[in-house]
Amino acid sequence: MSKKGILLCGHGTRVKRGEEAFLNYVHLFAQLVPGCEVEAGFLELSEPDFEEGVKRLVNKGVTSIYALPLFLFTGVHIQRDIPCILFQLQKKYDVSIKLASYIGDCPEMVALSNDLIKRAAKDIEGENADTLLYALGVGASKPEANGDLARLTRMVQESNHFAFALQGFCSRMTYPSVSDALAICESLPYKNIVVVPYILFPGVYMDKALTLFSEFNDRFPERKVYVTSLLSESKLLSEILLKRLRRVETGEVDLISNLDTEVLESYTPHHHHHGHHHHSHNCKGHHH
Repeated sequence: MSKKGILLCGHGTRVKRGEEAFLNYVHLFAQLVPGCEVEAGFLELSEPDFEEGVKRLVNKGVTSIYALPLFLFTGVHIQRDIPCILFQLQKKYDVSIKLASYIGDCPEMVALSNDLIKRAAKDIEGENADTLLYALGVGASKPEANGDLARLTRMVQESNHFAFALQGFCSRMTYPSVSDALAICESLPYKNIVVVPYILFPGVYMDKALTLFSEFNDRFPERKVYVTSLLSESKLLSEILLKRLRRVETGEVDLISNLDTEVLESYTPHHHHHGHHHHSHNCKGHHH
């Protein structure tokens, strides 16, 4: 009987805590899919890389692998790097690999955001007209990835009837920055600011943002900044991933087969323009 494997694909981070949080999440997710072998793989900066994850599954006798990307929005990694790397690993290890969809701005993400808001900002009930929603994004070089977040922010704002919403981005690739967005908040009259970090795991970005929010709070004690927990701390995240898994299992989705074979076969290593250090994959390389 053919054995089924799941590869949870993470981005990777320089922060040990972030790496551990991802690996811990993979361990918890594995308990939701008994009968499947589950491994982790990182795109860059962390170990194990995708190749190591695939190798571990193949060594356990897995013949078909479903890769689940823990990526919120579209972008170069989802559109090209991950499908190309997995396509080449599939040939190298003679195993079937299908790639599920990223998380996206789905209604379930609105429910997840609202779950986090409810837990972090209980005391703003009834103060919607005096509340600003601040969506904290990492930011991407692809406008459609930032557009995904803008759409999601709007849906969360409308479902809560918050008076205003904006986005602030952690990476230098996108504007406004976290502090520029806070400067906008400063000039607006809302006394509650609810921050939802569209970030899966702890890391440098989140640490820096938290410092800025707490400084803002010190400067404006009459205003309240509520920061929700990270997305991976909501049980609803696993439910979304299980839905993505079902769609790839039934053959409804496979992001690898969406790409032209020529693109998949000619993919070669690239270097990041923001100084990421790469671990060696034999068949890879990627950039934002």
